[in-house]
Amino acid sequence: MMWKEVKIEGDRVLGLECAGKLTEEDFRGIGTWLDEKLAGRGKPALVLFLGRFEGYENASALWQDMKIDAKRSDDLSRVAMVADQAWIKWGASAADLATGAKLKWFDTSERDAAIAWARDG
Repeated sequence: MMWKEVKIEGDRVLGLECAGKLTEEDFRGIGTWLDEKLAGRGKPALVLFLGRFEGYENASALWQDMKIDAKRSDDLSRVAMVADQAWIKWGASAADLATGAKLKWFDTSERDAAIAWARDG
């Protein structure tokens, strides 16, 4: 598994860290994790820590990620993406057009600011 939950103080912000190349199975696990975390919680925020994320193992993994994004686009109030990679920043800009949640990119040095922004939503 190349992802893990990151505990963030308070119950209105979820944290998830991804590292390496993620597989379709990884995204199925993330989808299940989100289903469990979102059940009965209203619209929490999500902070994605992607500083060590290297991309997708294959097209099936990308497709699974897109399905999760489509399913959960209105279930989150805000999504903070914390990463250094320029391609993730570009992806965040594109995803912002397709999601109901407010989406913002933060550099890895801005971890605390990302959490604060997510919490303020």
